[in-house]
Amino acid sequence: MSGKITEKIPYGFVKHEKYDVVVMDSEKMESVKLMFSLCLDGMSLGQIKNVIESQGIEYPAKYKKDKIVGWSLAEIRKILSDPIYGDERYSVIAKEELEIAKRMLTLNTRVIGKRMEVSALVGIAVCKECGSFLVEKSVSTRGRTYLYYICGKNKKGKGCSMHKIAVQELDEKVLEEMRKEIGDREVFRCKGLTREIAIGYLKYVSIDSAGNIKVIWNT
Repeated sequence: MSGKITEKIPYGFVKHEKYDVVVMDSEKMESVKLMFSLCLDGMSLGQIKNVIESQGIEYPAKYKKDKIVGWSLAEIRKILSDPIYGDERYSVIAKEELEIAKRMLTLNTRVIGKRMEVSALVGIAVCKECGSFLVEKSVSTRGRTYLYYICGKNKKGKGCSMHKIAVQELDEKVLEEMRKEIGDREVFRCKGLTREIAIGYLKYVSIDSAGNIKVIWNT
């Protein structure tokens, strides 16, 4: 339980039946976890809205002036930005996941087509030259599609250089560095860098135009 109620109760919490405190609503908190999972996988706010509404997760204020209302993108963004869900007292999500989710909200990226999630380092890899996060860019040639990480600032046409690097190449470089520094059996066993492992161990990966990397670990 938290302290006394002093402001609006965040989604996923309810007022205690007897005391002036809030407690978690287990059913709604599962909905919160789903929203964060979808965000970390790279879904846009619109895509997240479609998923939760298709699963019958109702907006808290379902009726307004006798009219049915659905989830707004602003409300979903508010949940994904609220630090209370990363509070260790509630164990809703890890603080590392909350940080990455907040970054994802600033990026122009979304899961496209039949893919289930964005590449492992989206929201983690940054351009050393300008500090922007790297985003994905797909290139199709001769019937095949290749994925690259490129500078987000460059993709928006706001300067810097593209200095693209293949997703597989950068993921392998980072995984190799992790195997040198982290004595974790899971890291050594995996055949390729996964999003789950990247979020769990990496705070940032800085990359320059020559492809050199510097890893900053989660503490």
